[in-house]
Amino acid sequence: MLWALHWLLRMGLAVSLMPYAWTKVFHVQMGYADYADALVQYGEMSPMGLLWRFMAFSPTVQLLAGLAELIAVILLLFRRTAWLGALIAVLDMSIVFLLNLTFDVPVKQLSGAMAVAGIILLVPNVPRVVRFLLGRNTGPAVSGLIWRNRVFVRITRWASPILAVLLVVGGGLASGASFGWGRLTGSEEVSGVYTAAAGGTPVKIDGTEHTTDDITQIAFGQINSGNGNRLSIRYADGDFQDGLYTVDGTSITAELFPIRKGAQTLIRDSSGTLEFDYEKKGDDSFSLRIDGSELTIESDEERRFLFDRGFRWAPEAPVNR
Repeated sequence: MLWALHWLLRMGLAVSLMPYAWTKVFHVQMGYADYADALVQYGEMSPMGLLWRFMAFSPTVQLLAGLAELIAVILLLFRRTAWLGALIAVLDMSIVFLLNLTFDVPVKQLSGAMAVAGIILLVPNVPRVVRFLLGRNTGPAVSGLIWRNRVFVRITRWASPILAVLLVVGGGLASGASFGWGRLTGSEEVSGVYTAAAGGTPVKIDGTEHTTDDITQIAFGQINSGNGNRLSIRYADGDFQDGLYTVDGTSITAELFPIRKGAQTLIRDSSGTLEFDYEKKGDDSFSLRIDGSELTIESDEERRFLFDRGFRWAPEAPVNR
């Protein structure tokens, strides 16, 4: 009975971990650092937003975090390696729980429960872990059978590993296909970070008290989220607004979310749309026109610095700003 409950718990933990593992492997949970983040100021970020951008800036770190969870899943699915999977799951989820706790991520209870589940699964092998830490002979892993019926054992000896492999591989293929295999796609000609100068007749921006004359900075993201690329706008009075944009020929359609204020949720309703016709004026500048109003935008190299600097191997003066 206890080994049956042990089996149910480790299957439940493996299945619960798998979506988080694959979304990190394919860079979906935190995404990628994007030009649209260039206009977000440190004080405007929530603790969770700060953590998400930290992870998004390094796809390698995000991938390794996903692989650590995926390894725990794979080991949990096999009876003889379940104890090691539980140990790795405890380490993984303890770190996740600490991050959720200190960066105020809503799934604190779930990550804590998953860490506790790993500890419970590890209980039969705790003496072996202690002997290992003391440098003593650990002996064989403790892994009991649910039922010792000879036919049942013979069937599950092969059926269980096959189902485990199908679950992991099938989950990976399904996730990869639905997430676009984690590829960077959707960069547009206009993608970049710009300063803006207005001209012509001001046009009211729906859902705000602003007009196009109030736009001082605008950033067009280079990564497609599935519904469009991300967009951000900074107004003269300091207000910040983000949204999504799509490009059709020389036309840009921007779906904007409400001005960022207070505790806004991740899923928000649109506050209005803007439709620009754009024209390239030079290597680093564009003209955006809408109903008699024109925005001339120039590339802001300083705001792009974080995203365009790239990796350096050679030792040099530290750039810590």
